[in-house]
Amino acid sequence: MNIGRLLYDQNWNIGFCGLTPEELIKNKALPTVRWMKHPYRDRWFADPYILKASEEEIVVFVEECPIEAPKGILCELHIDRKSMRLKERYILLELDTHLSYPAIIEYEGKTYVYPENGASGQLNIYEYDEATHRLINPVCILNKAVADATIMRDGNSFTLIATRFPETQKDAFLYESKSLFGPFMPVTDKPFQDSLSCSRPGGNWLHVYGALYRPAQNCSEVYGGSLKVMYVDLIKGNEQVVCELIPQGFRNNLGLHTINFNNGLCVIDGCGYHYPIIARVINWLRKLKHNIIG
Repeated sequence: MNIGRLLYDQNWNIGFCGLTPEELIKNKALPTVRWMKHPYRDRWFADPYILKASEEEIVVFVEECPIEAPKGILCELHIDRKSMRLKERYILLELDTHLSYPAIIEYEGKTYVYPENGASGQLNIYEYDEATHRLINPVCILNKAVADATIMRDGNSFTLIATRFPETQKDAFLYESKSLFGPFMPVTDKPFQDSLSCSRPGGNWLHVYGALYRPAQNCSEVYGGSLKVMYVDLIKGNEQVVCELIPQGFRNNLGLHTINFNNGLCVIDGCGYHYPIIARVINWLRKLKHNIIG
């Protein structure tokens, strides 16, 4: 095994905790996270959205990405809620180009998913077919390459926030449509947010006690280093940081870039070293050697 594999630090996984959006805004922190247990050593899972959850099982949509050939696909995972072990896995969608961020929205009794597929140059929305565990009937809703698009419904109108390729970490723009199926048009040519620390969306919009919030990725130091929770004022066209959510635990404490909720259950993702103990020892020895030589 080469040194690069030992020091691989993008081993993303998903985890769960009991938390509501109201509790998050009040406490400004995450409780202890229980991480999914799975048998795979050749891939990682990130960008989780909860489809449904019972006392026995949690069903989530995720990005799955092979380590050696990093091109994401979308999968449906069934997880035992007591043991946190992965029970079943279905491929929702696989294309020739990278897929991620399988954002879910319920509309008129159906479930729709509008994943990131920036390499295609557009944003498509798909209908979820529960019988086949597949995403079907794609419709283009925005003819632009965007990253981590996140839609909010307000009555009969829809607001979408996303960053644009190639500057996917910095500037977030707002779009509006009278239909979930588009076309979404830009609200203005100016970015709604232009900071590396809080632009790129990191999960669904949150409505808490009549106020609007959204999670945003902090990419100021590294991609997906942490999450900022933003208070959003769409009328004034600005937002401000409420709190920062940092990675936790021993294995998955190097990054955190997605959070979502479903009926008192919260899901996040986190990344860490593929071999956390070995990688930390190697990095410690390297630092020690540098200090001695320096």
